[in-house]
Amino acid sequence: MNPTTITMIITVIMAILFLVGKFPFGLVTMTCCVALVVTGVLDIPTAFSGLCNQTIVMVASMFALSAALQKTSLAAKLKGMLGAMSGKKDMALIAMLMAIYFLMVMIMPGIVAMAMILAFLDALPDTGEVTPSRVIMPLLIFNVCWEGAFPVGMGATQDFTTNAYMEGIVTNTAHLLQYGDLFKVRLIPGILVIAYVMFIWKKFPKKQLDLGKVGTKEIKEGQLPKWKEWVVYLAFIAVILVLVFNSYLGSLMWIFPAIMVCVLGFTKVMNAQELISSVASDTVWMLAGILGVTAALTNTGAADIIGDALLSLISWTDNGFIVILICCAFTSIMTTFLSNSGTRSVLIPLVAAMAVAGDMDPRGIVASITICANYAFCFPTGSTTCALAFAAGEYNPFKIAKYTVPFLIFLIIITALCANFFFPPFG
Repeated sequence: MNPTTITMIITVIMAILFLVGKFPFGLVTMTCCVALVVTGVLDIPTAFSGLCNQTIVMVASMFALSAALQKTSLAAKLKGMLGAMSGKKDMALIAMLMAIYFLMVMIMPGIVAMAMILAFLDALPDTGEVTPSRVIMPLLIFNVCWEGAFPVGMGATQDFTTNAYMEGIVTNTAHLLQYGDLFKVRLIPGILVIAYVMFIWKKFPKKQLDLGKVGTKEIKEGQLPKWKEWVVYLAFIAVILVLVFNSYLGSLMWIFPAIMVCVLGFTKVMNAQELISSVASDTVWMLAGILGVTAALTNTGAADIIGDALLSLISWTDNGFIVILICCAFTSIMTTFLSNSGTRSVLIPLVAAMAVAGDMDPRGIVASITICANYAFCFPTGSTTCALAFAAGEYNPFKIAKYTVPFLIFLIIITALCANFFFPPFG
């Protein structure tokens, strides 16, 4: 059996185990990484590269910082405020959470924003209508559509980053994306997402969650002396400032949360057991394992096979909307099992070359792929952010599919319409 076939079989098994939900997600993904090594598909450093991935290092550190925040009096006060709003001002509470999260995804990676917001969601009472189990999935849907959408902060370079995938393929500068082009396509889908999540949250299951498994702890007011509380606050403020100014600080953004965790350890804000349980949670293992499976999909050529299948799907028509719609649908399916960036890196060069050969304007097709590569909210393997949300919310993908899949289809159609409106492939 060749490595590509083995990788696809292991990926399918992982998906089935996620659906069954009988085993910890971290155990499932790490078992897949072990299987990839045992079968010779990957070597050990590649299979377990997720454990030293910069995103995983940052997220694990953010879990520890969130756990430290739960030990401060601020966390207890926040719980009281959210509890007072719950029941009486549910829509205002949802709007406030969305507004906070909107600002977060504008200035920091989605996975970091999700890790940080979980610390606040843990303050929500389980007795009200607005509970963490009802809010996490709507926040994920909001995340995949708005992360880096505005051409400011982290989104300022999104158009030029997309152009980089077409370097050397598209030579006509008029067919390259300009600053703000992707935002034009994303705006209407993003507005519809806001409307959707503001009203769909009540449909998700209401249950008590143990957010401790993703790095947060039970809130105990007064657990820290005042000076240690200020150490936690300053650490959080410092991390946020580094994230805001990440374009000037280079790789410091990825390691700075870990630096702050070291500070918390040496000042004894957190003891050794608390640090270990935060940075080595089941969720961290799950995220690291998914990266190993993604590496196998890329290294074995499985991703290229999938990309070639796309070309055969769109070569039969000269209708611009149909071409973009197929690309949107294919990308959304592909990104469920391959990383967002991996999906873009495989598909964009292929469709750009196809567009040049067919005398088409590639911008609408490329924009749709770039945007739909983020539409990963139906299954845990969609992205590290998606995996984190599913683990924290204890969602069964099959049981919530009636809320996620129809909306994904709707988003795909709207995105295709917008991309074709602004950048029709055939003029």
